[in-house]
Amino acid sequence: MKLELALAKDADGDFPLPRDIVEEEIGFALSPLLEGYEIVIVVLSCVSEDEMKRLNFRYRNIDEPTDVLSFPMWEEGGEFRPPEGWHSLPLGDVVISPSFVRRGAEEANIGYNNEIARMVVHGALHLVGFDHGDDDGAAAMLDLQERTVVRIFSRVDSRED
Repeated sequence: MKLELALAKDADGDFPLPRDIVEEEIGFALSPLLEGYEIVIVVLSCVSEDEMKRLNFRYRNIDEPTDVLSFPMWEEGGEFRPPEGWHSLPLGDVVISPSFVRRGAEEANIGYNNEIARMVVHGALHLVGFDHGDDDGAAAMLDLQERTVVRIFSRVDSRED
């Protein structure tokens, strides 16, 4: 299975990571859930904090900006239910607020690129039904998220050597 990360026009300048590595590692993380699909597509958009606040209020009734929102296409009753027999599968949209992520990374003393990778992975996991609403779900999601981010940066770092 190949994952394609489609960058919306607004995300083009805000995505500082090698797209091929991010696609391969997120695809590897999601592949057990997506057997039978040759291509899966995640659309990534970047928006201002004002736009993120508007989206967060509209879809979650929370009147403040956030770092990442996910809009899955195949969620029914909280379950990931994609159609069967398709060659390619659009998973949905991940929306990130780069300025919000940058500020959070600075406050946590984490590199911006590391935090952007974490948000993309986090958003993609939500598209396939991962949730952190309870302790078990949070542990599974965050474990897979962090393992994926580590794999991304081990490859990015080796490419830079």
